[in-house]
Formats: sequence, structure tokens, C-alpha cells
Amino acid sequence: MMQGILTPHGRVTFSPVQPQRDAALLHGWLTSPHAFYWQTLEASIEEVEREYLRITDAAHEAAWLLRIDNHPAALVETYNPNEVLLNGVPGLGHAPGDVGMHILVSPPRENPRPGFTNSIFAATMRWLCDHRGARRVVVEPDAGNHKILAKNALAGFRDVPGLERTQLTLGNALKTARVQHASAERFRASALAGHAATEQAVAAAPAPHLSSPAMAEANRQLMAKAIREFVHERLLTATRVGTNANAPDTSTHAVQFGPRTIEFRATPHRLEHLSIDRSSLRCTDSPELPMLPELIAEASDELRISPGFLHTYLEEIQATLAARARALHRDRPSARQLSGRDLPERLSPQTQADQLQFVEASMVEGHPSFLANSGRGGMSEGDLNAWAPELSTAGPLVWLAASTSSCVHAVSHDLPGKSPGGSHFWAQQLGQDLWETFTRTVEQAGGDPKDYVPIPVHPWQWNHRLTTTFASDIASGKLLYVGTSQDLYRPQQSLRTFFNHSRPSSPYVKTAVAVRNMGFLRGLSSTYMESTPAINDWLQHTIGESPEFVDHGVQLLREIATVGYVADVYHRSLPRTGSASSEHVKMLAGLWRESPIGFLEPTELAVTLASTLHVDGEGNTVIGEWIEQSGLTAEAWLRELMNVYLWPVIHAMASHSIAFMPHGENVILRLRRGVPVGAFFKDLGEEVAVVHRDQPVPEGISRIQADHGEFDAAQRALSVHTDVLDGVLRHLAALMADHGLLSDADFWKVVRECVEDYEASHPGTLEQLPLLSETFRHSCLNRLQLRNPLTMVELGEQNGSLIYAGDIANPLAE
Repeated sequence: MMQGILTPHGRVTFSPVQPQRDAALLHGWLTSPHAFYWQTLEASIEEVEREYLRITDAAHEAAWLLRIDNHPAALVETYNPNEVLLNGVPGLGHAPGDVGMHILVSPPRENPRPGFTNSIFAATMRWLCDHRGARRVVVEPDAGNHKILAKNALAGFRDVPGLERTQLTLGNALKTARVQHASAERFRASALAGHAATEQAVAAAPAPHLSSPAMAEANRQLMAKAIREFVHERLLTATRVGTNANAPDTSTHAVQFGPRTIEFRATPHRLEHLSIDRSSLRCTDSPELPMLPELIAEASDELRISPGFLHTYLEEIQATLAARARALHRDRPSARQLSGRDLPERLSPQTQADQLQFVEASMVEGHPSFLANSGRGGMSEGDLNAWAPELSTAGPLVWLAASTSSCVHAVSHDLPGKSPGGSHFWAQQLGQDLWETFTRTVEQAGGDPKDYVPIPVHPWQWNHRLTTTFASDIASGKLLYVGTSQDLYRPQQSLRTFFNHSRPSSPYVKTAVAVRNMGFLRGLSSTYMESTPAINDWLQHTIGESPEFVDHGVQLLREIATVGYVADVYHRSLPRTGSASSEHVKMLAGLWRESPIGFLEPTELAVTLASTLHVDGEGNTVIGEWIEQSGLTAEAWLRELMNVYLWPVIHAMASHSIAFMPHGENVILRLRRGVPVGAFFKDLGEEVAVVHRDQPVPEGISRIQADHGEFDAAQRALSVHTDVLDGVLRHLAALMADHGLLSDADFWKVVRECVEDYEASHPGTLEQLPLLSETFRHSCLNRLQLRNPLTMVELGEQNGSLIYAGDIANPLAE
């Protein structure tokens, strides 16, 4: 079968133009008003046929018919710019692997499909770069063709300096061209890249990032982070050994990694945080900076790494180092591009989705506190290129069918149009064609579709675990293979959650994937699946609909449907293991979470909270772009952020003793002209907890009750101190101060004022929730991973698993 490109609008294939067969079709396109810049509006069918006969016979040109699901959709012309059209143009810098390209989309339909042109353009670039080996694509659009210039920018094209207005001859016609180019890597990092994925399976993926300058930079970045976080957690001590007369706030420090001494310049901030100038890192006894894994191995005693886990932790550090180099090896977007400030004022849902995913795929830092945060144990280089969220790839999911008697499954009581058992919902999620395949597959197996549910499966999980670990279930027909989705899904920062790029208002899909990352095998508990929609319903009715949340523009992205397979031998034999759970009973489950896209106004963007900490390759911050766009002072902008982030976290705790896990990946901001006007909180079923035993919790969801008599007021406040102040705002305060946006003192003043404002409107809050205490217990995340990188905490007993390093001064007390 002809190899194709997958897009949200269907499967794209390319075949050579056959002039005699295709002349009439192409004539209709080339004489349509939308082809104005092709200068062919007066061409006859005979002239069109002659031109494409000429191209067919040419040594350095070719013409291709692009089809979507076998329907003609675009004309693509390719040429060798070293030989044709641009061969006499100085300044282009011709190189092997250059491909010139023209593209003409078929005339617009009466009812155009949103994003159709994006899919065609992305598929063409994906085909040229991934299938035909183009290293650089060159285009020369008319300087006045603003629509195609905008599309080029989305695909990563940039002007060739000095060739912004170049006179070119095309046959008998002249045009003023704007010559542009995009490397294959720049396209793959572009906003448009996620609209198309190649069907080609990676057989043996090279790893050029490991021998590039990106690896050295990744080592410096992670070494700076390691020192910062290990000093913060009081595992290492930073000693000041010199001052800087030109920057009195910055001093030279030294830390000891086993026998090695590393010196660096750093600026201290609140919460024992050091902003380290990574370019200043040097080893006092070596001209070369050591690799971070070597330093950690030599300092394993000081870092309190158990000998039995040393190699496991080092492996995760190596993988994180490789992941950072892999991301840095690609062209990365600028802070301005990520801010979205150059987008039109009113946005379509597709554009909002594109920007949300563009930003999501650009987050390369991972968790700002955890050092080993990209282990992804079990994934190969090819797997990572296909499924790592920072590599901006979209693809289909695998779908199975299982009988309802073989599964636990639940649907939200608030789901619109819900039918008994949720079958109407399942049909919506699969789409008409796949639902028909689901129905046919079940019927052919002798079942009734009403008695079956679909199970979403990560393609990695299907290839690496299910076909082996669940072989008997598939062979016996308890699990039925349905097929792959027509919808394309993009992996999110959490690795196992997917955004439906084909239908952006449809729910996210969260899958189980037996990949170990940050101390957990990323499975999904079937036990949790039974109660997750009920937990989300209760949260929505308890706080999600409260005036406080509504007035602050805060919404919960509810997990509205779940399924978990339980008819396997692992569930049946679990009592024989002597354990309450195992990795094998978390391998086949899924849940659906609401998408933010349907809740946005046309003037709003949705972006991950993690992007507030993002700094681009030129040292520019995304948050700085938003502040500039908003017209507000940095102080006023931060106040708006606290109103939609800190305020609702306090309210959930103060009013109902509900604790979220509001780290950067779990919160999505709503922005209007760069100003935070709301927020979406997510990942509720697994990570929410009730931390006061007097707070009533319905019997069916009692697992979220975390207080069995051991919580006091300080312990309840600690969830805010640890997860918000230390986990997010510590990093944001340092970033804003380091980039001259807002001083430490002014930053924490704004945060304190948010707490005081809440107290003023809810008197007595600070008596039950001492957020302004002088100190709080210093909870240490990396110590958890250093102690046991395989299982950092038990999900059902997270509080008892924590490690503390004394108390730390509260920046809100000053």
C-alpha cells in the first residue's frame, strides 16, 4: 500500500501528476480566483497539459497530486533550486538536500473544513522532509501573497536575508518574490508540524543529539538544576567564595560533589533558591566540565542514594540528559511565538487548539523541581521520536473492545445525552467510522455491542505489552482488536494523556502505559476508574459551581468517563501475591477528561501554567511577552495570576478542606490579550485529597479522604506551602527577578496580598489555615526519588511517604 501521511482531515498520499489524465482537473484549479498568484487564470486546458508534460519530462522538476482519503485535494510542484528557478539567485546558499516547492490547494468548498489548508501544508512538508529526505525546503511566494506568507511562518519558514523582494521569471511571467526557507528540523519544531504524522515505522533511529553541541548545553542546564535543587533540599551546601563588583547580588559559590568541586556564579532568592549562571559552571580540578551522571555517582553518599538504587537513578539521569539534548537539538520557537500575541484578536477553536498544543509541545523543562524527570524507561529512540510530548508529533490511538462484565466502567451523571451504560458517549468519542467498526467487530465475535465498551490504548502499550502480557486475553476473544483511530492525538506533558487534535473540543484521553517515569510506572488503576467520575461529579457540585470559582473564571476539567479491564489473570491471582496491587493490574484502562477548548471565548487563549516558567533559546521569557502585551505592570499582572491560581487553591482548602496538586502541568491558564482571566484545574481523580476528617465525603468516593486524625492546621496549610509556594512560585519569583520583571520583595508582597484579601473576604481563614506562618516544613521531592526511584510514594498514602528536611522560612511571613 502507498505510504501516507496522517492528518486530522484524513490520510494524505502523493502520486505523480499524469498530464493527460489530470489536465482538466488542474485547469479548474489553476483558473480559479484563489490561484491568482499562480498567474494562470487565463490558461487553456491545452496549455495546462503542455506545461505538466514539460515538467514530467524535466530532469529537475516534478508535479504531484495530493489526495486526502483518495480525493484530489492539492497540486504540489517540486524542483531542485540549485538547477531551476533560483539557481541564479545569489545569497541563497545552495546545499545538497534543498527542495523547492509550490503548493496549490483545491478551490474552496461551499462549507470549508476548518484547518484543511493546515493539514495539506503540514502533510506536504512532512512528506518532503520525512519521506523524500529534504534537508531544507525553499519557497518563493509572491511578496504580496499574505495568506501563504502567514502559512509559511506557521511551518517554520523564514526570509532569506537580502531576498525579501527578488525579481523572478516564471515562463513568460515576472513576479516579485519573497524567498524563504525552512530546515527539516525547523519544520518539525513548528506550530504546523503536529497537523501531520508519517505512517513510516522507525526501524533504527539515529541519535545525532548525543554528539552535538546540544548535549554539552543539556549537561550544563541539568547540572545547574541539580545544584540548585540539591542545595534547596539541603543535600549539598553552597559556599560563597567570591563576590561580583558589577553585580552585587551575584556571588561565586562552590559545591562539593564527592571529590569534585564545582564553582559557579549565582543569585540567591527566597526559599533557599539559587539562580545559577550555567555558563559559569566549572570544575576546579579539570578543564572540562564533567558529565552530570559522573558527579552524581561520585556524590552518591552525600545525596543519600541507596546502593541498591544507584544504577536505577543514574539511568534516569542519563535518560533525562538525553531527552534535554534531543529537545535542544531541534529548532525551538521564540517566547513571542509561544505567547500568541501576534495571533488575531478573535480566534477559531482550531486556532486556540493549535496554540495550546504548540505551547504544550514546547515545554522541555519538565517538572521544575525534580531533576530526573524524563526517564521514560522502556521507550526506544524511535518510540521517543514518535511519542515524546516535546517532539510535537500526533498520531492515532489503538482501540480495543471488551465486554462490560470484563470491565469496570463509569460515566459522569452530568454527561449531556448520556444513555444507559454510556454507549452514546462511547460512540461520540470513537467517531462514526470507528464506532461502526467497533460494532461490526463485536458482532462478528458473537457479541452485542450494547454489552461492550471501548478501551483506548497507547500504541506503545499495544506493541510492547498487550500483545505479549495479555496474549491469552486477545487469543480467547475477551479483548477484541478494533483498529486505530482516524482522529489524531497529541501526547501531553504527562506522557500518557492525549489531546484530540482532529476534534479539539472532544475530551482528552488518558491511557495506561507501562513506562516508568519520575518514580511511577504510568499505569491506571482499575480500582480508581470505578470511582473517578463520581469524584469529579462531587468536586464539581461542591466547589466547581461555587460563586468563588465562577467569579474568578476557574473551572474543573472533569474526568467524565472511565474504563478498566479486570478479567485478566493478573486481577484474578492478585490475592496470591500477598499485595493489594501490582503493576500488572494497571496496564489496561482509560479515562476521558474535558477539553478546555469548548469553554473558551473567541478572544481567549488556553496555555499550560508551566509556560510561565519558560525561557527561550535567546533568554526571553514567555511571561515577559504577556506582561508587555497586557499593558499592565508586572505587579498588576501577577496579581491577576494569583486571583485565578492561588485564590481558588486557598478557597478549596479553606471552604472544604480539598487539596489539589496544582503544579504547572495540572493547571491551564485562560488568557485574554495576555492577561490571566481564568484557569482550568485538572488531574482530579488521582491527585485530589480531602484533608479534614470532618469534611463529609460520599461513601463511594471515600478513598479521597486523606485525614484519619493525623492532620492539623499546619499540615493542611502545607499543601499550599509545598505545592504552590515552593513547587511553582519559588521558580516564578526567581525568574521574574532574574529577568528584571519584578523584585523578590515585590513578588512575594503580591502573593501575600492575595492571601490577605482572601482573609478579608473570609474572616477566620488564617486561624484554620496558617498560610502566613513564620516557617513551614520543608518537603523535599528529589529526596523521595533518591530514596527509591522506582516507587517514590504510595498513591493511597502520599502524606506518609513524604520526606522533610527541617523547616524553611515562609516568604509570606516577611
